[in-house]
Amino acid sequence: MGTPRYAKQSSRIVVLFLLGGASLPVLAQNVRSVQHPQIDPNRLARAVFHNEIEAQNHDQSLWSYRELKEDHGATELFAVCQTSEGEIDRLLAVNGHKLNPRQRNADDQRIQKMLHDPGEIRKAQKEQQEDSRQTQNLMRMFPQAFRFQYDGTQGNFIRLKFTPDPDFHPTGRPAQVFHHMEGSLLLDRRQKRLVEIRGQLTSDVLFLGGLLGHLEKGGTFFVKQQDLGSGHWELTAMNIQINGKALLFKTLTVCEREAYANYRQVPDHLTLQQAFTLLKEAPSVQLSSLR
Repeated sequence: MGTPRYAKQSSRIVVLFLLGGASLPVLAQNVRSVQHPQIDPNRLARAVFHNEIEAQNHDQSLWSYRELKEDHGATELFAVCQTSEGEIDRLLAVNGHKLNPRQRNADDQRIQKMLHDPGEIRKAQKEQQEDSRQTQNLMRMFPQAFRFQYDGTQGNFIRLKFTPDPDFHPTGRPAQVFHHMEGSLLLDRRQKRLVEIRGQLTSDVLFLGGLLGHLEKGGTFFVKQQDLGSGHWELTAMNIQINGKALLFKTLTVCEREAYANYRQVPDHLTLQQAFTLLKEAPSVQLSSLR
């Protein structure tokens, strides 16, 4: 069975919902803030999140793509390829510069070591599956944790605002964070898919009165995906901005931006070694095309 695209980024989404958010502010773009008599916003939100989970479970197609990571101003560009055995990534550039021969050799040796260690591959798959399970639990929880309000349209999409539902009282860190979050969803009503989610922490979040850490007011997050054709959706951007204190009062600061592009479907029977060969032969992509 192939690894769903969401499994690739599920750990990031878990971070978003457990710990905070991203570097883009919540912006209204061509929004008409009027009521829509034919839309029940809470029902629409439930339908969209349910459909997102169903898509994860049923779309097992495999893809190669480019991933650009920016962490506190430093950037890395990867070529990534999914297979039924797991996925493989190959570093292409650092801070806008292609790898020199020594760096290229070191990264290819890293990949070859992984390819010859079945235990490491199985460990990575297990972690992805667990992250995916946690993500689905959080996505099921999201429509229960918030109240939704119609906020107009943006192009062909519907925008909903979300604010905490005071009647939502489960235990655990996600519930604590949810009670301090608000933001907006951009939805494809026809396909029942999530186009964008933007949110922010409206107050400080204290875990066990702050003894287990806290998150500072003002953290934001942004996640975006799009239809690649035939109803297959993939992530194109994810931005995270977190400030606070973790366990034992360790300072927590996360400032990450990620972008994804150049998606190409690959055969279902592709092996990890074949994926490595494919990544080495694939043409380069300019960093500017992923920003």
